[in-house]
Amino acid sequence: MRAQASLLPDGHRLHLQHGPIDLIIGATGLGRDAAYQQASQRFETVLDELVVELDGLRLPIHQATMFQGEIAKRMQTAVAPFDDVFVTPMAAVAGAVADTVLAALSKAPDLRTAYVNNGGDVAI
Repeated sequence: MRAQASLLPDGHRLHLQHGPIDLIIGATGLGRDAAYQQASQRFETVLDELVVELDGLRLPIHQATMFQGEIAKRMQTAVAPFDDVFVTPMAAVAGAVADTVLAALSKAPDLRTAYVNNGGDVAI
């Protein structure tokens, strides 16, 4: 199954879903439709990118090597300050996905506000 994208019944928010990743996205401004398109395009590869590096992402941060993908790198950066305790980059997966999709969304011109909610991990 591939990534799915649809407007919610309110006609204002975008729902992106692929496997365990379930995002609710909101934006306001003249560029909203373009932003939703950019977010949808970026989201298409998110799960595949994570799966490729999943074995390394499950290792304790002090054992992790350099990751290739943008999301995996965000995850590693987020947990790096905690290398003195047992933590894996997976602790930051929801936030890193939200940040990545928000970055794509935010490239659209004429946005006033934008957010990505990934199960409570919210990027604004």
